[in-house]
Amino acid sequence: MSVSAFNRRWAAVILEALTRHGVRHVCIAPGSRSTPLTLAAAENPAFIHHTHFDERGLGHLALGLAKASKQPVAVIVTSGTAVANLYPALI
Repeated sequence: MSVSAFNRRWAAVILEALTRHGVRHVCIAPGSRSTPLTLAAAENPAFIHHTHFDERGLGHLALGLAKASKQPVAVIVTSGTAVANLYPALI
């Protein structure tokens, strides 16, 4: 199995677990390192996808969706400082 296929399979497994825990909305700020998760989310018909180019804005979108729907929301961003840019939505 190629590394690409392996990554895609694990991403699908992770996202399937999220659906079993009630996640319906996935907020995505795509980046190269999050590509397997992004592609797996796009292929999963159980998800409603929301994309944004800026992680800070995406964090606020995810927070609003979670508050309005009273359900958990998944957030997919690339590695590094992208995760730290979600922090303003939490405080």
